[in-house]
Amino acid sequence: MNATGYAMRTDQLTVRYGSFTALSEVSVGLRAGAITGLIGPNGAGKTTLLNALSGFTDVHSGVVYLEEKDVTTLAAHRRARAGVIRGFQTVRLLERESVLDNVLLGAERLHQPSDCSQILGLPAHWKWRTVARSKAADVLELLGLSSDSHRSVDSLPFASRRLVEVARVLISAPPVVLLDEPAAGLDQRGRIELAGALVRVHEQTGLTMAVVEHDIDFVTRLCGSVIAMDSGSHVMTGTPQEVFSDARVQIAYFGRAANAHA
Repeated sequence: MNATGYAMRTDQLTVRYGSFTALSEVSVGLRAGAITGLIGPNGAGKTTLLNALSGFTDVHSGVVYLEEKDVTTLAAHRRARAGVIRGFQTVRLLERESVLDNVLLGAERLHQPSDCSQILGLPAHWKWRTVARSKAADVLELLGLSSDSHRSVDSLPFASRRLVEVARVLISAPPVVLLDEPAAGLDQRGRIELAGALVRVHEQTGLTMAVVEHDIDFVTRLCGSVIAMDSGSHVMTGTPQEVFSDARVQIAYFGRAANAHA
């Protein structure tokens, strides 16, 4: 762990799209080895922050640090190689392919043998494939998907499809995982199962995770720390209990503080 205790952090980060300011001088951090929730109403800047951390959007000013290295201008694919992997809100899977094959797509981020080795089928290539399949099997077991590994994705219930996408993110064992509303579209049971699966992953891998989510119960079950945002600004950081009981957060979420008169 570096001296700050953060796996990633921003310093006075501002993102603008034309005249619209999506993030305004945001300074926040993801504690190394912790699960951090990113909350706020629609338009708060949560997804923009994830995009800025992962390199999917340009930064107007400020700095993004990965383990205290300035990665502000580093392209998204180079951040991925450095271990910052982003998941997206919309499920993006190959419908007719198997669960295993979908997960193996994430193994492309693992160190691969040369193109020559792959084209000629040299031993280095087959060794890489063996390692990749072993890692895929481990992740599927961790997420409770082993029995579905050879099923086509289009035959799975929606909750399992969500887990397949998470598995694809995790196969390369990235030190930092950024998930954008992974529970979107799930019913209450599916949300509970997903939160439990992510907790198991965290306990066994110790990775740093940031999760954008609206559901208070899901965030409370999953996250040890929460960053609250509103209108592109950082409101506060604290435990779920501290954040959700704060009057500023309640006003942003519900339009008034819980103890205010209607």
